[in-house]
Parts: sequence; structure tokens; C-alpha cells
Amino acid sequence: MAMQSKAWITTYLFKEFLSFFKGSILVEIFLTNRHLHILDGHGSHVTLETIEQAKKFGLDMIILPLHTSHAFHPLDIVVCFKPFKIIFKRERNTKMFSRNYIEPNKIASIGWVDKAFHQGFTCQSSKVQDLAT
Repeated sequence: MAMQSKAWITTYLFKEFLSFFKGSILVEIFLTNRHLHILDGHGSHVTLETIEQAKKFGLDMIILPLHTSHAFHPLDIVVCFKPFKIIFKRERNTKMFSRNYIEPNKIASIGWVDKAFHQGFTCQSSKVQDLAT
């Protein structure tokens, strides 16, 4: 985890992320085994240094036009984050509104996030209608 005093990413943090991402891949990235990053047009993503670093790591970057990521962002709409949000809210509400009320705190939230992550980020989780029922 990394952070800075402002709410947005910096070029330094993005370069650190690229290094972390490269290190987290289980197989070596070669030109024949590339990965795609879809990014918004934030200035920290679009510097010569970060583009060269990504290319060296075998990462292809697609930069979305400015102020359009809400329309193009493929993960936020249905595929990953919606199932995650549905499962998280269901788990949170089950625990908070049960007879054994759980005060929302960091420890409880970690458990809710863990369960939502493991159930929400699967091939089957893209069936959002199944989760909503």
C-alpha cells in the first residue's frame, strides 16, 4: 500500500505501482506474453518515463480520452466491481442488522471485504442478477 497527502496518484506512485505489478506476475512477461492496462488520461500515467517503463515490463497501455472513464470503464459497470459491491453490502447488512449487532469497524470491514473479494472476483460472479437475489 502506498499513499500521499493528496487524494490523487502521482507519477512517482504510478511508477512504483508498475514495478509492484511486474513483480506480482507469476510468469515472466515477455513480448509474446504481454498484459494490457486500461487507464484514464491522468497526467501521472502519461509521461514518457512511465510509458517506457511499462513497455520494458511488457505492459501495453491504452489511455482513455479525458473525462470519459465513467463511460468506458469496463470493470466498474458489471464485470468485477458490481458483484463485489453486492456481496460486500449483503455481508455488511447481514452482520449489522442481525440479532447479534456488529459495530462497523476496521476489523469487521476486513472480513466483509475478504468474503466479497473471494466470492465477487470469479468467473461466475459476472452473473450479477444471480447475486442480487
